[in-house]
Amino acid sequence: MAERGGPRYKMVIMQWGPIPPSGGPNRERYLDHHGRSSLQVAADEYEEVLKLLGADAAMMPALDFDLVEQDEDARRAIQREKRAEWLKFVATIDQATLDAIEPHIKKSVSAAMDGLNYLEDHELRESAHAAIHRAAFVKRGLFGCPITYSADEEYWTDCPINISHLRMGVSAGLVSDFECSICGKLVEDCDHAMGEYYPKVASRDADGKCSICGEPGCDHPVGETITVAAWANARNVKATEVSMVARPRYPLARMVEKSYDLGPAGEDPRVRSAAKHGVLNCDGDLGPCKGFNEMTEWDVKSVSSTDGDAEQQIDLLYEP
Repeated sequence: MAERGGPRYKMVIMQWGPIPPSGGPNRERYLDHHGRSSLQVAADEYEEVLKLLGADAAMMPALDFDLVEQDEDARRAIQREKRAEWLKFVATIDQATLDAIEPHIKKSVSAAMDGLNYLEDHELRESAHAAIHRAAFVKRGLFGCPITYSADEEYWTDCPINISHLRMGVSAGLVSDFECSICGKLVEDCDHAMGEYYPKVASRDADGKCSICGEPGCDHPVGETITVAAWANARNVKATEVSMVARPRYPLARMVEKSYDLGPAGEDPRVRSAAKHGVLNCDGDLGPCKGFNEMTEWDVKSVSSTDGDAEQQIDLLYEP
């Protein structure tokens, strides 16, 4: 089915927590810290996958190709080869091991994508790029990369390679109140200076979230006084408008799913049935990418391009 009115996206607009610095050295430090932390999580979770595989990890299909390949036929040839290798490999792994691996490889993929979003203008950009390919390659090989068919009669994908390589984000025009993270009063009504450090007693709310860091599973002891920086916490937030931007202030304000144009193949009942039953998969994770699609370089042609999606899905359905 052809996309109606062009591609559609599902986006994250903002996250809980302090508002990221808008620019300058503070933003650079913010992006560097969170980017490196994300890459470390991605590496640790990937290492856990290898541990769970044990001796079988040495037999796992290898990511032994250059990450970027402009020739579509070459990309598809590698994807087919690797798909066949993964089908043979996954047949040797018991279900209990797969169940244990799944949350770790998903977390590795997610953390690697976060890493790129923080480090897209950093010297570690290519390290993040490689981490995404590494984790997505294993996730697709073991668990697939489903293309779904929704009630709105659209095909959708959250493919890590397709999503992460489309370099854009969203910026929202917001109206909100801001409360002080130390005392909970509106910023204009309290005496705490944002960015300065003050003592605060650690506690838990009804959902178990820590008053110091906001996490439910942290190590801050309830009742202990800890010195923390004051920051403005948005509440009663209302979005008045949302715009696509090349570099969002909230680094993780990104696309999480996009509609998938299958062309005439999307009208095939077999394709639709496969998508509805979770057995129609994207192969983009199994081979090289075309490089990053930067919003700053977009033109009308590149925005509307489907990059051969329809041909790929026909291949998936009719090849053994």
